[in-house]
Amino acid sequence: KFTNYTPSQWHRRNLRFIILSHVLNFSLCVREIMQVKKKLHDAEAKGDEAAIKKAKSTIYDNKRMMVRYVLTFIQMLHVSQVKKMDDWYIGIMGMISSYIDASKQWTPTVSAPPQLAPTGATPPEQIRGA
Repeated sequence: KFTNYTPSQWHRRNLRFIILSHVLNFSLCVREIMQVKKKLHDAEAKGDEAAIKKAKSTIYDNKRMMVRYVLTFIQMLHVSQVKKMDDWYIGIMGMISSYIDASKQWTPTVSAPPQLAPTGATPPEQIRGA
C-alpha cells in the first residue's frame, strides 16, 4: 500500500501530525491563561492572596509551556523537512525546550508542615538526638 515511502520518509510524514498536536496544545494554554486571568481578577477583588499566588503560578507555567510548544513546533518543521533550517539553532531550541521540561523537576516544592507526634510517642528528632 505505502511501498513508495522509505522508512525515513514515512517517519517524516508522520511527524507532520505531531506538529498539529503542538498547535493544539499551544491553543489550550492560551485558553487556560484567559480563564485563569478572569479568576485572578476576581481573586484580586476579594483580596485572596492564596488564590492570587496560585493563579499567577498557573499563568507563568502555561507561558513557559507555550514557549516550549513554539520551540518544539519549529524543531518538528525541521525534522520532518517541511522547512529546512540550520542544525545549530534547532539544537539550541532543543536544549531550551529540554531545560523547560527538566526545570519542572528541579523547582522546590512546598513541603507539608511537620506532623505532631501523637501523645506518648517520641518524635523522630528526639530518637536520633537531633
